Amino acid sequence: MVTTLSAPKVIEIKNKKNNVTYLYEDRHYWDPEKKQTRHKRQCIGKLDPVTAQRIYNPTYRQKMAEQNQDDIQVVPNFRALGLRHLQQYVEASSTLRSDLKALFSEEATDHLLFLAWFLLVTRRPLSYAVYWEEGREGLYTGPSDWQEIQQLLQLFDAEKLRQWQAMQKESERTCAVFDLCSVASYENHNPYLQYGYNRDSEALEQNTIVLLTNHASFFPLSFKLLSGTMLGVNTIDSSLSYLDVDASTILMLNRRFFSMERIEQLVNQGRSFLLRVPTRQRWLDACIARHRKDIEKGVHLLDAQKREIRAFRIDEPVLPVDGLHVHLFYDELWRMNQQENLLSLLAQCKLELENEERVEEHVRLYETYFKVRKRSNGKLRAQLVADPMQVFNASHAGFWALVTNTDLSSQQVLDMYEKRNAFERRFDNLLNFEDCQNLQVQNQTCYPGRVFLQLVSEMIRSHLISGLGDSGISIEQMLFSFSSLKEVSFGQSLTSYRKPLSDVQKQVAAQLGLDLHTRRANSITS
Repeated sequence: MVTTLSAPKVIEIKNKKNNVTYLYEDRHYWDPEKKQTRHKRQCIGKLDPVTAQRIYNPTYRQKMAEQNQDDIQVVPNFRALGLRHLQQYVEASSTLRSDLKALFSEEATDHLLFLAWFLLVTRRPLSYAVYWEEGREGLYTGPSDWQEIQQLLQLFDAEKLRQWQAMQKESERTCAVFDLCSVASYENHNPYLQYGYNRDSEALEQNTIVLLTNHASFFPLSFKLLSGTMLGVNTIDSSLSYLDVDASTILMLNRRFFSMERIEQLVNQGRSFLLRVPTRQRWLDACIARHRKDIEKGVHLLDAQKREIRAFRIDEPVLPVDGLHVHLFYDELWRMNQQENLLSLLAQCKLELENEERVEEHVRLYETYFKVRKRSNGKLRAQLVADPMQVFNASHAGFWALVTNTDLSSQQVLDMYEKRNAFERRFDNLLNFEDCQNLQVQNQTCYPGRVFLQLVSEMIRSHLISGLGDSGISIEQMLFSFSSLKEVSFGQSLTSYRKPLSDVQKQVAAQLGLDLHTRRANSITS
């Protein structure tokens, strides 16, 4: 009996082993012997894991092109026009590629830049880069599999870091050093993770990265890895010596470094530093209480999110070390959020007490705000014994401080502190679970290369930020806008189409000097 195949249709099937969704041309028919429907399938491509676009293989595209006109299935071809233009801008305005080529081969340089752009644009685990088809439309070729990425990371070693630092060194330039110390790892086989833990509930072992930048624009230059946290002046001395920077370097240290003994040692050595003051310091509470009205009516500043911050600088001696300035800050929005959080948390504590499900972290709240009595029916009743609003209004929530021995203004101090936090967020969870499992980046041979790759990505980010200048457009807005800037062509046609440029795309093009008006591209309306 002759079986009849149905008309072909394209279906999607996800492979659970590698999480890749493949495209199949499916045709079904009736099997008279088994008395059931059977399928004939042929793999014709896969889905892009980032954009979810269909990527057909060359054989299938050629097959479609060779069919009769009546049977042709038009397959669109996309080109990431926006990404290519941004890459061309960085190539033209920096020596990044030539610096990398001084250390690596042409192929390795292309792979490194491909991966660095992947980290910048997607902010996904590095192992996902092998599926980043959009990136392959740019200037660089990417690794084809995880083994190539591992081999690439293993190319970087202490000698290459020394050569890199020598290339980035410039005379008479004030540098800044950032102590980034909450980069968590899901593995424990890394000698760089021997000491210290991050602050979340998982208590993951953490990495400490000493990041070197210039001070004018905080452009990243190099780094040093520590086997432990920076809790001593000797560690600072060895780190600055390794990074080959002088006494003019400004240190932006983590607040766990705070102690009067360490601060006095830094001052005696002539080190310039900024340091976040930990909460619950008696002298700090006294300063806030004494200058509270002055802080609330202080200098008007804007933080990185363009939120209003009030600042007040204390020049009078409040600490037993000479030459220190205390910058007090007040964040009204933060205070309002803390108030809402307190009320929500107290409602939760009330339920925990009445249900006898106490949580160790809430013991202080239980003791401060509640009294528990047993009702006649045997159930517990939690009553407030203190007015939460009265207690909160008397608190110093929303107030915080930085201490420094520099003459930087409150705005400059705030900018440097926020820059540290921004660096730390992007380096945070550098060793995510996927990369530890797929790439073994926690291994000592891969980890320095992974940090270097993040450094390259940060350098690209800084070049783009510098190009945007005072346009008011953030790099996140630019990347999001340009990721959708694509050209599309159909079949073998040489004519390509794209949507009209958005306002953000036009502003970025004008700011960076990009020529987005290619001759062969035609506009299409959405």
